[in-house]
Amino acid sequence: MTFKNLILLISCLSMGACSSMPIAYITNQGSDTISVVNIKKKKVMQEIPVGKGPVGIAISLKQSYAFITNANDGSVNVLDLHQNQIIKTIKVGGTPVGITKSTNEDYIYVSDWFNSEILMVEIKSLTVIKKMSTGKSPSGMICDTKGKYLFISNRDENTLEIYSQSDLDLIKKIKVGHHPYGIFVRENLLFVVNVLDDSITIIDTDSFATETIKVGDHPYGVVSDMKNQFAFVTNTQDDNISVIDLKIKKEIRKIKVGGNPEGIDIDERDNLLVTSNWRSDSISIIDLAKQEYLYEIKTGKQSRSFGQFIKID
Repeated sequence: MTFKNLILLISCLSMGACSSMPIAYITNQGSDTISVVNIKKKKVMQEIPVGKGPVGIAISLKQSYAFITNANDGSVNVLDLHQNQIIKTIKVGGTPVGITKSTNEDYIYVSDWFNSEILMVEIKSLTVIKKMSTGKSPSGMICDTKGKYLFISNRDENTLEIYSQSDLDLIKKIKVGHHPYGIFVRENLLFVVNVLDDSITIIDTDSFATETIKVGDHPYGVVSDMKNQFAFVTNTQDDNISVIDLKIKKEIRKIKVGGNPEGIDIDERDNLLVTSNWRSDSISIIDLAKQEYLYEIKTGKQSRSFGQFIKID
């Protein structure tokens, strides 16, 4: 081992950033910070100041960056995951909310809710290289694993747009429920949360066929498990998660969590489900196999983490 590599290793160990333990990066809109949480140790390792009103988050393992949208000051922070420090602030203007990475992790897409635009950021240069108009009030975004599609929910238009990742051409626009917000994709199933309909729309990305399933009060975020057997939806006004059996297409139970659960993600290494809770300033941890609540960890004020927020090396 060279002296340089030894110093890097010591630095990484001291920061905890090179650990293979799953880490949750939680945006706290009320305290303008990111909570860096070791899920298994039930501990906040660090509170990192960011811009004003942080909401969305996307993690690029390829570059070891996390990107945070700050809705109240029109910016995107770039967080170096090795150092757990902000290394750049990208001014994008408007009201950046949703954010996601391209499949090849060469680009980041940012939704400007107020101006109904999507901004494309090149990760190599950390600059905005393209803007395009979308439907009204773009919110949730995600890319498929094949590098084919970028999906965008348009909250005030009640639509889901599908763009080509290669050239950002619009491929299809699909009518969904009232106020679509959080979205998630696994294999050929795209999940869209409809906030004011208390439902989710499931779209087959091969045929574009749709179906709707009722959930709890004011749903916000959604994920599915690794085998697409169950979907999990945060219900902000019920303080719980709807568990949907994707075989019978029906909600089968609710799991109580913290107050106003919003963001949701899966620790696939330890088979844990994590929600960020806006009202209780915390995250809740659920055993995914047993579908049972385990414990809660206090974070910053008004935790949101809109996007995929768990880092697993």
